[in-house]
Amino acid sequence: MMTRHEVRQRADDPLDLRGLPLADPPADGWPEIEAALLERNRRGRAQRIGGGLLAVAASAVLAFSLMLGRPLPGDLPADPGTTVADTPAAAATAEPTPAPLQEPPLESLIAMSQQLEGRIRAWRASAGDLPSDVLVYQVELQDLIVQVDEALSASPDSTELWSQRVNLLLDVTRLYENSLRREYYRMASL
Repeated sequence: MMTRHEVRQRADDPLDLRGLPLADPPADGWPEIEAALLERNRRGRAQRIGGGLLAVAASAVLAFSLMLGRPLPGDLPADPGTTVADTPAAAATAEPTPAPLQEPPLESLIAMSQQLEGRIRAWRASAGDLPSDVLVYQVELQDLIVQVDEALSASPDSTELWSQRVNLLLDVTRLYENSLRREYYRMASL
């Protein structure tokens, strides 16, 4: 005969699961997950460093090729009124030389800077902020723009500083364009 306590206990645990032996929990899988994440970060870092080195090498090759294309100071004619192409023999064999690149006027650089700022403001208003992985680059570029602006306050007629400012603003616009392009492709793939 069962007591009242045994009847209640049997009703609470009808399969007598309390009587089973205790089992150890399964092994922790966190070390494998952590190792996989660290390996993924290491590969991503290596790819970013490799891409940066490739960009530096490409820039060096481009700068070197541009330096090779410029005439040396000793190659210029002594008389600025005469050129090598003025001689009849050289006129037949001479290749046309491109006009040297000229620095854009200061007003053009200022206007371009204002246009780029307006474009960036419009993108910020319509698209919002950049993704967090790109936001770091934007903040760095904005800091560099502030430094150029401080230098411009000391010498506002410097075309070199205005050119640097325009180039930095172009870099910021490229960040937004790339972000919008990625967002478009992501939405188009849905």
